[in-house]
Amino acid sequence: MSSIRKQEFKGYLLSAIIAGLITAIFMYFVYYRSLLSVWAGLFIGFTIYMTMISYKKIILKRLIRRTNLFFLLIINTFSNVIIIMVVAWIGVVLFYMNGNFGNLFKNLNALTGFESQIGLLFGLTLSIFFNFFFIINTLIGKNVLIKLFIGKYRKPFEVERVFMFLDIKSSTAIAEKIGHIKFLSLVNDFFYDILDPINQTKGEIYKYVGDEAIATWKIKHAIMQANCIECFFLIKEKINSRSDYYLEKYGVVPEFKAGIHGGIVITGELGYTKREIAFMGDVLNTTARIEEACKTYNQDFLISEEIMNQIKGTNNFRLEEIGGVKLRGKENEMRLFGVTRE
Repeated sequence: MSSIRKQEFKGYLLSAIIAGLITAIFMYFVYYRSLLSVWAGLFIGFTIYMTMISYKKIILKRLIRRTNLFFLLIINTFSNVIIIMVVAWIGVVLFYMNGNFGNLFKNLNALTGFESQIGLLFGLTLSIFFNFFFIINTLIGKNVLIKLFIGKYRKPFEVERVFMFLDIKSSTAIAEKIGHIKFLSLVNDFFYDILDPINQTKGEIYKYVGDEAIATWKIKHAIMQANCIECFFLIKEKINSRSDYYLEKYGVVPEFKAGIHGGIVITGELGYTKREIAFMGDVLNTTARIEEACKTYNQDFLISEEIMNQIKGTNNFRLEEIGGVKLRGKENEMRLFGVTRE
């Protein structure tokens, strides 16, 4: 298992344990105040969370591409309730009925009684909760809602961030070749395919600008195990693995270039009728210029010296110093490095 996968798995494991603890508390105070309820709750909560993660990765991610938001909400709600209730019944049988599943269906009260109704209500509440955040995250971005609710960004403040500007190569030529309607579909497919690598490396999408995506990391996540660099190559692997799909549907496999830079930026809420959490500062302008320089120096991937000096664990990458570069709109030269896989 790669280091990126280990990071992702640890995150899921921690969340599943938290879900198990919450369910154990619920089981203890609502059902039976015994140690058995604690163990049953831990099992049920942990299993429900991991099952939902599997459902999300195997089934839901495919539905997102093909289904409108309304039907997706209905399907997701129904699926979540089924998962919650089936796992809960399995937990009840294992911990309270000595593993005898026959007793569950012989005793209809176990399925329709007050305790089951309470469990169903609990399941529906969790389902609505999960769906609410799923829809909001889909519309406005991961982790944005809570920050807007609590007003964390009402007053602008400084943060240290790393940014990657990722741009599809020869986009104008591709659009002319396949048509603008098909090109928009290709860009959407491309943006969908880059999500997993960005999430796996603890990054997030900041915004889309035409056929360009801007990803960002907290500085500690970006430099940890060279996450921000690893992300670029995970995206390459993802697109290469889907080359047959792109060739069949569009007749072309999208190639891309990227630039990475980081530093202190200003962040805060922006707008009123359509609010967003925005980043501003010279770091973003510089990152955009670094991405533009990829074409000038015939590179797919350039990073700044500032980021290169902070990155740890670059044994899997080869760095090629481009030298002092005068970026468009900048007075001073910057040292840039091309990055390739070893």
